[in-house]
Amino acid sequence: MYMERGSMDEPISLSVYGTTDFKNLNMRQRLAFCAAMAGHNIFITGGGGVGKSHLIAALERHMRGIVLTAPTGVAAVNIKGQTLDRFMGFNTEYKTVHQVRKMRRDVRDRLEKLQVLLIDEVGTARCDKLDLVDARLKAAKKSKEPFGGVQVIFVGDFCQLKPVLNTKTEDGKLFQHDYGNRIYAFESESWQAANIQPHVLNEYFRQDDEMQRKILRFLRLGREIPKAVHFINQLAKGDVRDDALILCTTNSRADDINEDRYQTLSGQERIYRCIIDGHFTTRPAAEVIKLKPGARVMLLSNNPEKGYSNGDMGDVVKLSPSIVTVMLDRGYSVDVEQKEWEEFEYVAGEKGIEKEVSATFVQFPIRLAYAITIHKCQGLTLDSAIVDLTGGSFAEGQTYVALSRVRSFNNLKLAKKLSPRDVKFSPLAVDFTEYASNAAIARTGEDLEQFPQAA
Repeated sequence: MYMERGSMDEPISLSVYGTTDFKNLNMRQRLAFCAAMAGHNIFITGGGGVGKSHLIAALERHMRGIVLTAPTGVAAVNIKGQTLDRFMGFNTEYKTVHQVRKMRRDVRDRLEKLQVLLIDEVGTARCDKLDLVDARLKAAKKSKEPFGGVQVIFVGDFCQLKPVLNTKTEDGKLFQHDYGNRIYAFESESWQAANIQPHVLNEYFRQDDEMQRKILRFLRLGREIPKAVHFINQLAKGDVRDDALILCTTNSRADDINEDRYQTLSGQERIYRCIIDGHFTTRPAAEVIKLKPGARVMLLSNNPEKGYSNGDMGDVVKLSPSIVTVMLDRGYSVDVEQKEWEEFEYVAGEKGIEKEVSATFVQFPIRLAYAITIHKCQGLTLDSAIVDLTGGSFAEGQTYVALSRVRSFNNLKLAKKLSPRDVKFSPLAVDFTEYASNAAIARTGEDLEQFPQAA
């Protein structure tokens, strides 16, 4: 059921407040939901495990005309949306705001009808990308308003993994020439002009232990790092199994571990090949999966009927052409069948923007899981893990992302003792995050007066 949005500060249809979706949100999720429905430009932030993805799904179900995008293909598939570049009609080359004002007819047609643009994982979007979105929407809408008058909803955490920039490439050099030391989306001129209202989600669903949440906040915000590191080194000696998932800093390290462990298995190997229909731009699972009985695996999708969730770990016990039987660490076996992932595109329709399936990818939602990179585990919730920072962490937010994946430090093991040097963070991202969070909390009373149903 879609709800009509209110214009700024107008009342919202009361029927949305009676839905199960709305009732299942906590107060801060409800405040963000109401602000979005009222037409505000908003930024929804919070650490890992606070329910950002859950809120996005609720917004899509109830907001007419909303388009879901994300900077990467994996993030877009996770929210059943489209990559930001593909929706906006951008290619991978570096462009200036002047160059993107001209666009293909089909791109202009859909942007003319765009009402609400949501960008998830905005923390990984560079500032130039937001300025390009702003310039193209202004051109398509023939409007000088920020983002051409389109309502924008940004979701993400700037204290997790930051935007990628290779300064050795020609595009990287052009970017530095135009933007200097700026890189984050909130440093863009378009963000500054759009009167973005921050909303913070601070009720954690992943970790129950208050001390663990406090330590993770220290890591995320760069506070009392020696104290936090000492606490983690004392507690993260979990009694995890030897083949628990290892979180690594590099692809090469993860690949080597997976290959070495897999080669020790002696059972009959079975090979599963994917089926792709259309131009599927990302790979939610491997195109070719090789499995043997006893292989350690991770499941890559949610299937409540079958009894497994994205991130579940287990061991392969039986292989057939159509089913992979996995004994989960939870203590029961599940029959995993092939999954069809869909990629979407948004097209101009008679009544506005319409969402269509553009491509499908069919494969078993399984991957070898002796090891995985920290980048690939962002967004996952794990029952146990081994964190391997061999060589040290090299990216800001990387250590926080790794340590915040597990439900409890009691089920976490460190391959080597953590050092304060392993905890890298961006003071700029921390300052902005604290500013946004404090502003959202200080505005709570005012927001509840405007949206009393959120209480």
